[in-house]
Amino acid sequence: MKALLNRVLNNDLCSGCGMCSSVADDDAIKIRLTGDGYHRPVLNAQYQNKPVANEQTSAAFAKSCPALNLDIRPYKSANYHPIWGEILDTLKGYATDNEIRQAGSSGGVISALAQYCLEKNLVDGVIQIQASHSDPLENVATISRSRQNIIASSGSRYAPASPGEALKWVAMSTEKYLFIGKPCDVAAVRQMQQHDPRLKENIPYIVSFMCAGTPSLQGTEQVLDKLEVERKDVTAFRYRGDGWPGLTKATLKNGDERTMTYNDSWGKVLNRHLQTRCKICPDGIGEFADIVCADGWEGDEKGYPSFEEREGNSLILVRTAKGRELFRNAEADGVVKAEAFDTGSIFAIQPFQYYRRTTILPRLLAMKLLLLKTPSYKGFELGKGAKEIGFYQSFKAFTGLLVRRKKIKKRALETA
Repeated sequence: MKALLNRVLNNDLCSGCGMCSSVADDDAIKIRLTGDGYHRPVLNAQYQNKPVANEQTSAAFAKSCPALNLDIRPYKSANYHPIWGEILDTLKGYATDNEIRQAGSSGGVISALAQYCLEKNLVDGVIQIQASHSDPLENVATISRSRQNIIASSGSRYAPASPGEALKWVAMSTEKYLFIGKPCDVAAVRQMQQHDPRLKENIPYIVSFMCAGTPSLQGTEQVLDKLEVERKDVTAFRYRGDGWPGLTKATLKNGDERTMTYNDSWGKVLNRHLQTRCKICPDGIGEFADIVCADGWEGDEKGYPSFEEREGNSLILVRTAKGRELFRNAEADGVVKAEAFDTGSIFAIQPFQYYRRTTILPRLLAMKLLLLKTPSYKGFELGKGAKEIGFYQSFKAFTGLLVRRKKIKKRALETA
């Protein structure tokens, strides 16, 4: 397993999901924040000269780590869409609880489902991410067991997050959990469940959200710079939510608040600090989840998503029969409200996800041309996506990656 981790780290393919720290023996691997501002596994010095896991676990890790392998084939059916993945229902809706809807990043549907699972005793806890109490800029994995904790964990956190660390707690428990995470986190859990019956039994529900990538914490620090705020003075930091899309908000020790629009924080700062793995990810759409949600943006006069403040709405893709049963029961009990949405119209409200999905293949080909390692992706029908977007955009994505890698290499040589 150490050799596999070295391959991941040496080729800058880690997504920081945290799964490796949970499947390794004891505390052999810890997830730490690096100088570059990302979460990465670090080997405990005591394990330098001994294995961190047995052969069976190492083999399972090789098939489950999203930096090494993503295989969607076991979860495909005739419903599979080459751009948007396995879909049983495409919906647009929101949480009927106004507090949850207001606190969420879009329509509050994920938080509403989490609350519903607890209320109906479908699970004992919800594994998710929350702002650290010791450093409001950082994220920690937590288990929510109350409405209060779920609301406190709502809203996007555009910084490194490793909910996979919580899998170690699951292995030691007889409780059942709902797991909420980024698509790579969810893929790690779903793939590991194939090799770990207890993990499959203890996590009956998996929910995700569409993800545009994980920014370095340096991105957040740059946002603070633009807000003219010192990190040491921040007592709370919200990336968005408390409205839709909501403001980026830093609360200071003296009670002052500094804010920035979502378009300025994410669109002009944070998305320029994405880790390498995110730039070659075929699954920003959460294909391994039972249910995945995203912003159900309204279009402006040009058809492009508008980021004006309004009541939140979530795009909802129901991917599995279990997810459909959960959502329909929650809807029947009045927890969420939704209506059918045309799958063909997803492009209009999620153009970035469309572009990334359809240009992954040429980016991977560019990586291979540069003799760089890439994860193994199986079953995603990336060729169909590339064909749909056409030669010009494919070539543009191909050359764009070549140029970026050349700049990265040049910066590395200059700082060496």
